[in-house]
Amino acid sequence: MITRDDYLPQIKQNNLESMIQVNPAILTSAEAMALDTLKSYLFDRYDTQKIFASSGAERNMHLVQCGVNLVLHLIYQRLPNHRIAPHVEAAYNETINFLERVADGKNGLDLPRRVNPKTGESQQTFRWGSQTKRSLI
Repeated sequence: MITRDDYLPQIKQNNLESMIQVNPAILTSAEAMALDTLKSYLFDRYDTQKIFASSGAERNMHLVQCGVNLVLHLIYQRLPNHRIAPHVEAAYNETINFLERVADGKNGLDLPRRVNPKTGESQQTFRWGSQTKRSLI
């Protein structure tokens, strides 16, 4: 889902190459971890199989940006003494906060919703809860 060109607005190509030490396996691994993180926040409400199978202009670019932020944070963690640049840390925190709001239903994304395979209708998972009853006596 994430391409090399998606990194260009946030990091220069030569900086990315030096951080992964010209080892594409590092980037591939970080991308897989980031995509799993995205899926874990989206799976309750959205059809993650359709979302992550999309390519090119079909992709939700906000979701791509979130993925890039997660990948860069993972790669920066590899640096000695975990010297994560402040802008990378801020982008990571903003991404996690946004994904938490999406998971809680406070923010929405223009993405395919989960569909109930039996009915073909949009499937929504809600979390219900309450506090235990208190006695007034």
